[in-house]
Amino acid sequence: MSERRREVLQTQLSSAEKQPRPVLTFLNGDNSWLMSFPRPEAERAAAGRVFYHVVFEPWLKGPTSMLGWYMINITLSSSPGIPDAEAVKGVVREIEDAAAIHLPQSGDASAKASTEESDSGGIDAILLSFYLLDHVHEATLRTFSKDIPVIATPEAADTVRPWGHFKTIKIIQDLQPSVQSWRTPELHPGEPLPLWLTPIRLPGFGFLNFSLAIVWTHPTNDEGEVHEVILTSPHGTCFEGSLEAFRNAEPKTKMLAMLHGLKESFTFGRQTTLGAKGGLELYRKIGGVKYWILSHHSKLLFGGIFMHLSRTRDTPRTVSWMLEREQKADPDSAKKEKPNVVEVDNGGSFVLVD
Repeated sequence: MSERRREVLQTQLSSAEKQPRPVLTFLNGDNSWLMSFPRPEAERAAAGRVFYHVVFEPWLKGPTSMLGWYMINITLSSSPGIPDAEAVKGVVREIEDAAAIHLPQSGDASAKASTEESDSGGIDAILLSFYLLDHVHEATLRTFSKDIPVIATPEAADTVRPWGHFKTIKIIQDLQPSVQSWRTPELHPGEPLPLWLTPIRLPGFGFLNFSLAIVWTHPTNDEGEVHEVILTSPHGTCFEGSLEAFRNAEPKTKMLAMLHGLKESFTFGRQTTLGAKGGLELYRKIGGVKYWILSHHSKLLFGGIFMHLSRTRDTPRTVSWMLEREQKADPDSAKKEKPNVVEVDNGGSFVLVD
């Protein structure tokens, strides 16, 4: 365990006075995460674990290529901080060890959990929101146990299914712009994903420019419940259609975190990733979030004939550049709340404290 990650986990999870909160662990420094959501207390006893662990779009093993490496080849600019499936399992154990005080005081539950985990290593699900091969990386995904259920958008599921590797593949549904409620049975992917965790795709203006809402429902101290949202948008999107409908739908949701990058990307001279400027506009439109977590933010290395001919490139941007641009367009924006932008270390963990 890295010393910094150990310190974060011990500080935030090891106190009986603090209720456990979601943990994000950055697996590769780009767009791969381990998302760990606190289970309901009654479920912890049965599972023998405090958290439900979701691996989000793992890309940990080598480059990704389409139509051969000489056509389209994409490489991470730095090695993943969590380099393989075994290391992901190790992080799961670290998180559970740090949070063990929140388990019922019984040896039976722990024994049951270790028996039922098999080679999944405590990983409960794999979540795939997009179908391009830097999001659905076959060489990496095949290193995870076939018993781990995959929860995927239809196109990502169509990419994974022909491999014949995973036993269970469940579909993430699209939210239609006309809906009044996001919490209906047909929008949940179904078992084995628990009902208190709901991923919903929110289509945008282009196939790249969508968002995914991951809704974590849990009790409040006054015996009610709250629906906290992690919104991911790897290439950026606009506040319209499905996303606007989701924000207006019942039951009301609380925006906890937004996973969005600052870099801009261009192909054939056209902007494909909206980056800092688009992210700030989105942040304002959705009413802000507690944490803006930088994701799909690293400068990727592009190779191959197509990438050369299409002039595909990343342009880095910064928070200060973003705020300066906003203020130039609207001098009154200086009075607006500045987003809490968080850059998690490659291989580091961050707890989404309430």
